[in-house]
Amino acid sequence: MIMTSYQLAKNLPTVTLVAHQGCLIALDWHTQKTHDLLAKHKAKVAVMNSVALSHSIDADAKVLVETITQLKEYQAGQRQVFDMPIGIYTGTPFQQKVWQALRQIPYGQTISYAQLALQVDNPKGFRAVAQANGRNPLSLIIPCHRVIASDGKLGGYTGGIEIKQTLLDIEQASYQR
Repeated sequence: MIMTSYQLAKNLPTVTLVAHQGCLIALDWHTQKTHDLLAKHKAKVAVMNSVALSHSIDADAKVLVETITQLKEYQAGQRQVFDMPIGIYTGTPFQQKVWQALRQIPYGQTISYAQLALQVDNPKGFRAVAQANGRNPLSLIIPCHRVIASDGKLGGYTGGIEIKQTLLDIEQASYQR
């Protein structure tokens, strides 16, 4: 398991990226999720900087390099879909169903928590959907930032509302080109 940090944009905080068995397993805006994930696996983690990553032949390092490349392309408005290998080793069946539905939300568009609840066959479960969003181990890659409240307000976001707004702004600027 390899971990590194990356700053997507100057106005965004650093994210922690974790790869395991050739898959990205976490993208965390410095919340407790990454620490919980690592503790659950009781794994030894190698922390590598970008120079070490770029010179490594390890499959985990290659995934992190590819992830950083794709994040740069996303930030520049050149990427709408992430396609690095991902691994989801956490979550209940319901949470995983929500995370799969999140991947279907088109770039540059938003849906409400209520609409997402309908998509996962739980029409009254908008609070459960919101909680599943908050437990998403790959925020941004699995685009939970694209889910907003029915009244058009942003709702919550694990990394904070400012990050959610910035991500939506990046997508809107690129989408409207």
